[in-house]
Amino acid sequence: MKIRNIVLAVLMGFWLARPAGATTMVRMSLSQLAQASSTIVQGQVVAQTTRTNSGNTRVYTYTTVQLEKALKGSPPATLTIQQPGGTVGNFHVRVPGTALLRPGTQYILFLEPAAGARATYHLVGMMQGAFRVYRRRNGVERHVVLPLGSLSTGGSSVTITRSPSLGEFQMTVSGAVAAPIVIPSGTTIPVVIVSTEFQGAGQAVVIARTTSDLFPGKSVVIPAGSQVVGNAQRQGTKWKIYWSSVSVRGRPAHLSATSETSVTEDLKGQAMFVQTR
Repeated sequence: MKIRNIVLAVLMGFWLARPAGATTMVRMSLSQLAQASSTIVQGQVVAQTTRTNSGNTRVYTYTTVQLEKALKGSPPATLTIQQPGGTVGNFHVRVPGTALLRPGTQYILFLEPAAGARATYHLVGMMQGAFRVYRRRNGVERHVVLPLGSLSTGGSSVTITRSPSLGEFQMTVSGAVAAPIVIPSGTTIPVVIVSTEFQGAGQAVVIARTTSDLFPGKSVVIPAGSQVVGNAQRQGTKWKIYWSSVSVRGRPAHLSATSETSVTEDLKGQAMFVQTR
């Protein structure tokens, strides 16, 4: 499950004859938004289209953004954002929680890649990942609109309650991107082992993936699919795995945790919980 799916609310109306579901919105701090994003950009909306999928079972809106500045990652000069919902002919689907991205408007966008689509992204946290940039009445100063009216920075527990200047917000985002990722002690991480590399008798390097989105603290997020690495040692009839790191959108964070599992021919496919010390 991607971070964006955590914040899907009740779908109003029909999802092209598919029943709607309801989930609870998880409010994210700036630190969490920055960590969960593979890409953060400042750009302008230059085009927008809405169409159904190949089976005519879903409606999606595709927003084209022209890059002005990259705050994280190496995005292309032009990228596309896919969101659920939109209008096709006389049929309108509105999904609460999606961002209303307006053509001709500038935004700072927190993004994660869409599976199987080149240069196509999803907003992290849905509407939480889109900060509109506007000019004050003097026509010179540019400021940023907070999607939910306020925003916790996370690590320092500071809450932004006014529209910051564009320069201030860019600096705050850059600080969140550069900040070290610290996994709190006692965090339980569900994983499944995806590969092992045996290093000799009774020794192996183990690579696992997290199976759900985790929010272990106000300043930390571990998206589903994050890579967890450890070293396994055979001790009698058990493997003892010493986990050392988790990669959050390509950035490593230190782990100190151990797990045990029965000896089998291959550890691949085994699910377990990793609890940090």
